[in-house]
Amino acid sequence: MQHLLEEKFFPYVNKPGRYTGGELGQIVKAGGDRLKVAIGYPDMYEIGMSYLGLQILYHIINSDERFLCERFFAPDRDAEEVMRRKAIPLFSLESYRPLKDFDVIGFTLAYEMVYTNLLNALDLAGIPLRSSERSDQHPLVIAGGPTVHNPETTADFIDMYYIGDAEENILRILEVLRDAKGLHRSEKLERVVRKVPSVYVPEFYDAGTRTPRVSFAPEKIKSCRVDRLQRSFYPTRQLVPFIEATHDRLTVEIMRGCPRGCRFCQARAIYRPVRLRPPSEVVSHVHSMLTQTGYDEVSLLSLSSSDYPGIVPLTVQLTRELQQKRIALALPSMRPGTFTQELADAVKATRKTGLTFAPESGTERLRSFIGKDITDKDFYDTIHLAFRNGWNLVKLYFMFGLPTETDEDVEGIVRMIRRVCLIAREHRGKKAINITLSPFSPKPHTSFQWDAQPPPEIIQEKAGYIRRQARSHFVNFKLHDPSLAFLEGILGRGGREMGRVIESAFRSGARFDGWTESFDFSLWKAAFEECGLNPADYLRERAYSEKLPWSHIDLGISAAHLIKQRTASAMTLKETRKKAADTTAPQVDANDAFGFGRSPKRGARTAMVAPTKSQLRIRWGRKGLRRFLSHLDNVRVFERALRRSGLPVAFTQGFHPHMKISFGPPLALGYTSEAEYLDLTLEQPVQIDLVAKLNETLPDGFFIIRGQAVINTRTSLSGKLNRAVYELAVDREFSHAAKIDALLSRESVEVQRITKDDVKTVDIRPAVYMLEYRDENVQYPGKALITMELGVGQAGYVRPTEVVLAAGITKEEDLPALRIHRKEFLYIDPDGNRLTPMEF
Repeated sequence: MQHLLEEKFFPYVNKPGRYTGGELGQIVKAGGDRLKVAIGYPDMYEIGMSYLGLQILYHIINSDERFLCERFFAPDRDAEEVMRRKAIPLFSLESYRPLKDFDVIGFTLAYEMVYTNLLNALDLAGIPLRSSERSDQHPLVIAGGPTVHNPETTADFIDMYYIGDAEENILRILEVLRDAKGLHRSEKLERVVRKVPSVYVPEFYDAGTRTPRVSFAPEKIKSCRVDRLQRSFYPTRQLVPFIEATHDRLTVEIMRGCPRGCRFCQARAIYRPVRLRPPSEVVSHVHSMLTQTGYDEVSLLSLSSSDYPGIVPLTVQLTRELQQKRIALALPSMRPGTFTQELADAVKATRKTGLTFAPESGTERLRSFIGKDITDKDFYDTIHLAFRNGWNLVKLYFMFGLPTETDEDVEGIVRMIRRVCLIAREHRGKKAINITLSPFSPKPHTSFQWDAQPPPEIIQEKAGYIRRQARSHFVNFKLHDPSLAFLEGILGRGGREMGRVIESAFRSGARFDGWTESFDFSLWKAAFEECGLNPADYLRERAYSEKLPWSHIDLGISAAHLIKQRTASAMTLKETRKKAADTTAPQVDANDAFGFGRSPKRGARTAMVAPTKSQLRIRWGRKGLRRFLSHLDNVRVFERALRRSGLPVAFTQGFHPHMKISFGPPLALGYTSEAEYLDLTLEQPVQIDLVAKLNETLPDGFFIIRGQAVINTRTSLSGKLNRAVYELAVDREFSHAAKIDALLSRESVEVQRITKDDVKTVDIRPAVYMLEYRDENVQYPGKALITMELGVGQAGYVRPTEVVLAAGITKEEDLPALRIHRKEFLYIDPDGNRLTPMEF
């Protein structure tokens, strides 16, 4: 399978790094008697690898030797086209095993708009879409994640759901399935339901009433909540992507659940109650993971990081320790009013990123009603504090179309944005205010689950008004697509009838519906029409007596309690705050506070002599599947390896310090090499063991050949080099030698180069210095070898692919699959001396 992918798939997709696997932290096990599990996130690799939950499950399952766990993600449209055209099944990243060969396939469903990607993954794997059409030879398809708290929308496609926190029960489920090998599908599912709580199997329930059809199935499926966040839940070896992930940083969970009472927030209902990780454990985990990953930024994850008890001393300690390593600390979710000067001092000590706040509504009345206890004064004081402390970017999230919203509330959003612009003018520096406007979408298990959802045309009208009235050169607006929000609301509150709609949209070509550039609402409108459903009917207000599609899922919050919240008059802000105070998070154990409170005394600083900087030049290479990484991916690999190695790398000065590292000419995607170079500035003299230490921290497929101290590097490698030597593996053909001779005999060889704005004709013949053909190829037995020396830099620039194409040795459609190896870089001086970068 790997050979097939190397020849027919990886070379022909836009970002092969999404599919090659092999990342640092990857776990590969032999199959044998192990239960084989594939876990997938049905969205782009970059999104899925940013999801901490996937890393946690991968770690927990693979920590048990009875099980094998591998990953898969949704292939992008270009990759899907190649897979369908060349009959390549969807495969896992670790072993390239087709998904249909696993025992269990698990999906994490974090967002309603990935449902067509889920169907596409099953279809590409050769697995029937509907669970009723699968046989005992097919894998069991299970799902978990936030959206399964209304499982009915996707119930036609999923064999079994797990509701709630999976850390403690996932191994129990897999253990039951392992012991049940050889039984029929229904018997396996029955065993799981009997032995593991929080499991929902749709086939055991009536599709209309959602009542059990069998005696062993519970009437209500209770969502599982772990009592505490155990250290063993979190990976000891985290997966580190080669390509840039959406959240390209170390994410460390500090708290699960939220002490606040926002009535529109489904996450609060799903993740309650509040559970904390001890601060000493957080600090220990941060440092151990940084040593293993090499990230340059840490994000403290929770629904409301600034509500974590002791967040200030925790941030102060981490900042003090991370600052020395040039590592930034980010708090992704903070509430206005809880962002204090002390917290600002701690966070700004490292590299400053933007600050994000979510006032949600424009008036205190509506904020009070939805449970968002933020006064205007709290908000404006926070904005003043942010700009005063040097932040130039502030991101604000507003939700509109909320229940009881009036024109005054919409006008309030405009006033708040204008006021923020006035505050920005009071402070020096170029300021940016990013405003995200999101339409309200009622969610299951919230106080607003019965409310009507505003139609897209009303949302568009209100958004247009806000953008016109709050326009400013400070402000950048981003509007969540009203049609997308409309569909999200329908799928979020739909029942089993949605399965037909989702399948119809999928078969019409719907993919990546959560991405604006991919979303095509016309496909969904046609799907609703085909199924005889009116989507507008799903926007309506629901009666409190109505049995909702998710009423059999128990999150520990009664419908009566939610109705009481919804029907209550808007509380005063004072009452809301008292309620929040009564339900605040449990406090951190004082014995675990590692010096919280008064800071330890510091000894007097002693004078130190500044270390002598030095320059280190490294020759490195890459092989195997690492050839499918881009130049920027290579840079990222080395920067992280340098951090892991602990080498004393010098950094630039300023708010965003960078390593003083300079790479030679980029290596094209798809090429292997043994002649890549980089120059590195160190804070101390070069020592012999430094290069070996760096080589040990590189991922498989990267290697260091040699390193040495250099002086006088004022001219960059790219500016100095003028020749490159390449080797190409090609099929043996008698005519190849004659074709090469014919090309070398020509005075001019013109090729077409497509630039960003134009197509240019370039004569490459003067920069082809050597070209020869040999029948023998040691690296690839059975293949012939073409060696070429081409110009780079001031000696002209030629691509190896341009040469073989001009010579007629290969066809254009076969170019991506060519095996091209960079053998050497040279500087030919005016006297004709041939010098490698290690010799000048």
